[in-house]
Amino acid sequence: MSLQLSRHALSLLLLSSTALSFTPARAQQADLTGLDEIVVTASRTIVPLKSVGSAIDILTAEDIAARPRFEVSDLLREVPGVAVNRSGQRGAQTQVRLRGDEGNHTLVLINGIEVGDPMSGDEFDFGNLLTDGVDRIEVLRGPQSALYGSQAIGGVINILTHEGKGPLEGSVSAQGGSFGTYALNSAVGAGGEGYSFGASVAWLDTDGISQAASGTEKDGHQNFTFNASSHVAPSEVFDLALAARYTQAYGEEDNQDFAVFGSPTYSTAIDSDNAHRTKTAYGRAAGRFSLLEGMWDHTLAAAITDVRKRNFDMQAFSFGSEGRRVNLSYQTNLFVGEAGDAIRHAVTGYVQYKDENFENQSAFPGPQNQQRSTQDIGYVAEYRLDLADQVFLSGALRHDDHELFRNATTYRATAAWQRPGSGLKLRASYGTGFAKPGFFELFGYDPTSFVGNPNLKPETSRGWDAGFDYASGDTAFLSLTYFSSDFEDEILNDFSVFPFTVRNAVAESSRQGVELSARYTPDGHITLAASYGYTESEDDAGFQEVRRPKHIGSVSASYRFLDDRAQVGLSADYNGPMTDVVFVPSIASGVARLKAFTLVTVSGSYDVTDTIEIFGRVENALDTRYQEVYTYNTPGIGAYAGVRLRFGG
Repeated sequence: MSLQLSRHALSLLLLSSTALSFTPARAQQADLTGLDEIVVTASRTIVPLKSVGSAIDILTAEDIAARPRFEVSDLLREVPGVAVNRSGQRGAQTQVRLRGDEGNHTLVLINGIEVGDPMSGDEFDFGNLLTDGVDRIEVLRGPQSALYGSQAIGGVINILTHEGKGPLEGSVSAQGGSFGTYALNSAVGAGGEGYSFGASVAWLDTDGISQAASGTEKDGHQNFTFNASSHVAPSEVFDLALAARYTQAYGEEDNQDFAVFGSPTYSTAIDSDNAHRTKTAYGRAAGRFSLLEGMWDHTLAAAITDVRKRNFDMQAFSFGSEGRRVNLSYQTNLFVGEAGDAIRHAVTGYVQYKDENFENQSAFPGPQNQQRSTQDIGYVAEYRLDLADQVFLSGALRHDDHELFRNATTYRATAAWQRPGSGLKLRASYGTGFAKPGFFELFGYDPTSFVGNPNLKPETSRGWDAGFDYASGDTAFLSLTYFSSDFEDEILNDFSVFPFTVRNAVAESSRQGVELSARYTPDGHITLAASYGYTESEDDAGFQEVRRPKHIGSVSASYRFLDDRAQVGLSADYNGPMTDVVFVPSIASGVARLKAFTLVTVSGSYDVTDTIEIFGRVENALDTRYQEVYTYNTPGIGAYAGVRLRFGG
């Protein structure tokens, strides 16, 4: 393996500042930097970064504000080990892959809620996830099923939204620009002793571009998102956390041409009068009860996910789906030892029950219109050991009992050592993961053409990583990780029989690579950051898997001046060459090569007064022409400007 780090070592990091946490209960606000920063995703309990043995990157509220984007997926391009593929215009289906694994091998949480679509193998479509109201993103990489269950093979992306602190504060903003785009946002929040809350409403409307690279008609997109979360502690021993999110999105789209085999446009995206409408609703309530002066606590939580999709052809309904998940859980934590003790222990027990319902819908009567359901229950035990506040060990074991297919047992172990008196931390982790079969894989789509396979085994993975983190106060941060994993029982389409079906692959596939991130803030005005990821993701035949570039990198710089009233920023995101699967008769290999590209963004803002801010940015400033999905279009240069009004605080 040739890493060629001297040619591709673009790097970034994304750490520092204030933590706003929710898993399973909202953590306390803390102004911490470096390795003392609070992390909420790396364990079933909140822990400091210095104790985390896995690779994790964090985007704070300050990072998000310094890199203004419409969609969260564009922020994730700056995290090492993350590959993003959007199928055309803004709002189109967007997949995010961690460490070369599939899109449905990334578990996505928003305020503690699993938001993946049950109908799509629990994969989450990032195309409708706006940055408005998002306060923090944690990206935990590597197999994490021992903590989180199915789908957490590549890792976990945990998104936390804004909750206020202090007196009532809020903002209203409006912006517009290229491609007939305009956006509105309003947010409010407050917090005090024993309570906090936050809510936001966002609207995005764009005329868009043609989704098909060869097309001429524009495909528009609209998105309405409401988000709210709150936390109340009526006593020292009880607190309650609530979260809700609703999104309604509409998008026009172009389809692939499969009408006439051998035609010049066969299997490529072409202009067509198609559209989709999506409604998603998420909710969660978690109550925590504490005993023995905080040494022993118990959390009961209930969450719901509802994803409804409707697709239209020539304005007539063609097909749709609805996936619903009810998630009930109980967690208990026992903490032995206090700060300053030579030895401290933390023991966690966790039980999770899931009930998932699936409904496939068609414009025509027939067996493809079906309703199904599955139930499963998971049991987790986690142990954490702190030795002299220097050595940190953890182990987790999980067993998932599924109704329809083979049960799964996963485990995880981590170790971290912080060198005394320094900001250096060495770390290593080993874990296993699994992904359960999805609706169509189990039940099929249409018994006359595509049938399910009830004998499928879950996809499984085992992997390890090792590296170090170094923090020099809040001035500099450097992180380096090497990872390796093996993937078994991949679920593949089987077109050798009819009706078509799916099966588990016989051979293994592998992933390995390097992740590097860095951040440097020499003073309170300049911030330099970079990231780089090298990923070899080979299928069972030894070929690099599609839509997984070997090289991904990002560099950025921001500068604050005029007594911090003004800020300018520059970033460049690099995506290396990659391949995509095609069905074009003239391409015998069935694989097309997509060129490398770099997206440059220039941004700026200025506080006219304490309550009025003007801002703007230019995206794809070099007007780069590129494709992330074969024959699907991407936006050229775009300019946007707006104004924000702030009150309270």
